[in-house]
Amino acid sequence: MKPTIKDIAQRANVSTATVSRVLAKKEKSYRPETAAKIEAIAKELGYKKNIAAAELAAHSSKLIAVILNNTQTNFSNDIIAAIQAETDKAGYQMFILYAGNHDSRLLNQAISVALERHVAGILLVATSLDEQAAMTLRETSTPCRLVSVYDENDPKYTGFKFISSDNEKIGYLATNYLIDHGQQRIGLAGIDRSSTGEQRLRGYQQAMCEHGLVPHRDWVVYGDYSFGPQQNILKGLASKNLDAIITASDMVAVGLIKEARLLNIRIPEDLSLVSIDGTFLCDITIPTITSVTQDFYQMGVLAVRSLLKDQDSQFVPVHITARNSVRLLAEKPSLQN
Repeated sequence: MKPTIKDIAQRANVSTATVSRVLAKKEKSYRPETAAKIEAIAKELGYKKNIAAAELAAHSSKLIAVILNNTQTNFSNDIIAAIQAETDKAGYQMFILYAGNHDSRLLNQAISVALERHVAGILLVATSLDEQAAMTLRETSTPCRLVSVYDENDPKYTGFKFISSDNEKIGYLATNYLIDHGQQRIGLAGIDRSSTGEQRLRGYQQAMCEHGLVPHRDWVVYGDYSFGPQQNILKGLASKNLDAIITASDMVAVGLIKEARLLNIRIPEDLSLVSIDGTFLCDITIPTITSVTQDFYQMGVLAVRSLLKDQDSQFVPVHITARNSVRLLAEKPSLQN
């Protein structure tokens, strides 16, 4: 049986994408010592590369790969639209690879496909890195940017530039807005346990503690940012006597409003609501939803510019958009811990 790139990768303990780039002689996309090791193993195994296929792939230098985590929310629509417009303006083309929903196998498969096509750059939208993905991306000189995700405390993310909203600020702003409107017993619903969810949780906790309020553990309900699985959130929190709930996404907020109606809970008369994202969904519900609004379109624009011009990481500003889902309490209730 003829040796394959996969055989070489296993012997060299590197990704198949790295082997492909070394054998294709893609300059500056690998370390010299890595190249020497791979070439020695290829020679030992008697590997013969498909030169025609390598030359065909080399013509893809105007391609930008967008690797998209398949989250069950609508926030990425504006990011993708902006990437499409900005890459077209710059004379590039984009193509999308889906990485499942925090699926390590599909993520690494998508990265390998992108690198094997010799793309000019990679944008990873809402995509959390694992060790293998981080290693593969570090081994290549292909520029990449994380979009709407970052983690400055996790070593896996060290050295990777990002364009994102500041998630701790998002959690802080939402909580502080509700406190300023007299709410004190504030829940947080629908976040996941990724870096994004934990960052928003820290912002929520910081704002509560600064005002002398206790962020009870059972006031936080985890989820996956989607509409469907969140429809039992309110039932579980109803006994907590909450003043308000911050939802991790607009989709979670829509699900919660539907559940509130089934439970005869009035928003905002009985319960205030602030959503994170601020997409069009906030304007089409009854009541309309006050939100911490992220500028996803600008995020996509800046991601492409940062990628092509090698600019530094950047936080995109966020702001509160006041609508009709938050009530102003005439008097702040006494603390109930």
